[in-house]
Amino acid sequence: MRAPALTIDRTRPVPPARCSIDNEYYEGMDELWWDPAGPAAILHAINQPRVGFYLAALGDLGGRLVLDAGCGGGLVARELAAAGANVVGIDRSLGSLGVARRAVDGRGRFGPAQGRLERLPFATGSFDAVVAADVLEHLPDLPAAVAELARVLAPGGSFLFDTINRTPWAWFTAVFGLEQVLRIVPRGTHDWRLFIRPAELDRLLRRSGLEPVRLTGLAPLIGPGTVARGLLTRRIDVPSFATGNGRRASYLGHYRKASG
Repeated sequence: MRAPALTIDRTRPVPPARCSIDNEYYEGMDELWWDPAGPAAILHAINQPRVGFYLAALGDLGGRLVLDAGCGGGLVARELAAAGANVVGIDRSLGSLGVARRAVDGRGRFGPAQGRLERLPFATGSFDAVVAADVLEHLPDLPAAVAELARVLAPGGSFLFDTINRTPWAWFTAVFGLEQVLRIVPRGTHDWRLFIRPAELDRLLRRSGLEPVRLTGLAPLIGPGTVARGLLTRRIDVPSFATGNGRRASYLGHYRKASG
């Protein structure tokens, strides 16, 4: 039971032969996106604290155009739209986009767009804000995606994200624990080699003209003993999450594009 060797530099594209991740899984999720006890259970658990972070950073969203990059089934898009934003959700999965559109319907403005983050079908400077929730760690060509997300962000606009740190603890909990032992997350959802250290993402974002505003941790409200017992019994309740100083598993960030 060992984490794989640290041989990946996420400031460079990762060749497909060096990673293994099932991004096609989401095409078949359908309404399971909105089952809090289903395969998206962890996303439901982290949604309240991460959306709270996003909304506090963005302030008044009335009438602002926001890109939800890798929107999935719309867990974040629905909250952004309810807060007054005009949300465009882009995802490679048509099935997920349909779920997101239905989830937001009646709660705000939402426009679905199919595409990949590495080559966005939008004009430069189109969006007042860009949100990348639980998606960056799924992208082998992270530099291309970050450059594109920064390109479509208007000067002075905010870029917000949550992602998973590349640490032994993140491998132990997110991959070995949640996927292989507890089966709370479907196998193949993550590849530890695609997790991103904060310093790597910082270099990519600065290279694309974005400057840091705030970085904070995102962690479950359980102790190591609960984790150990859960792994031994192969049973654990999905924990609550909160923001804080601990970044050894996941973290949230807010960067801003220079005004001109």
